[in-house]
Amino acid sequence: MTIQEQAQQLELLADQVPTGIALATKGELEDLQAQVLGLLGETGSATTIQGSVQIAIRQIDEVAASLENVRIQIREAAQHHLRG
Repeated sequence: MTIQEQAQQLELLADQVPTGIALATKGELEDLQAQVLGLLGETGSATTIQGSVQIAIRQIDEVAASLENVRIQIREAAQHHLRG
């Protein structure tokens, strides 16, 4: 495999990093949070659930940032191959 081909393969791998899954999950949790608030109103239970959802969202944000870092590192490796 040539260096050019390796760089192309790395670009394809970068596109496979599943960053969309994390963002979609975050969106689903935000929707769930709004539904809980709609059902329970401003109650203690709703506040507890919202706190748990916020913790999960922060963790998803961290995962999404880590996944984006993976994508960037793979792309940088591809660029390094092209520079030779």
